[in-house]
Amino acid sequence: MPHKKVMLRVVPASQAKNNFGEIIRRVYENDEIQVVERAGLPVVGIVTMSDLERLYPEKIKELPAMAASAKRQRAAKQLREFLSQTPATEYSEAEVEADVLREVMEVRHGKHKKKQA
Repeated sequence: MPHKKVMLRVVPASQAKNNFGEIIRRVYENDEIQVVERAGLPVVGIVTMSDLERLYPEKIKELPAMAASAKRQRAAKQLREFLSQTPATEYSEAEVEADVLREVMEVRHGKHKKKQA
């Protein structure tokens, strides 16, 4: 698997506070590492759950909900990558995601019909 180019962005603490939702979106959607600085010194980093899981796998195992969240994040990213590499079809991304979500919900609620072989 080729290495991805890691994006690093430094933001002042005041900007991070005022634009926290945007910072989270950039980390989640673009795999950017956000470094928050205070008084010109880097004090914290904000990374994706998959990066955190890679850095601290034992700690993540202590929090089952966190591990599931990291898995969902990886799955969503893989789906976005797959859809971006797939030739355009007559279906929109929203329609495909709605179909997938509907099927997932049916499986979770035991409503999915097994195909006969």
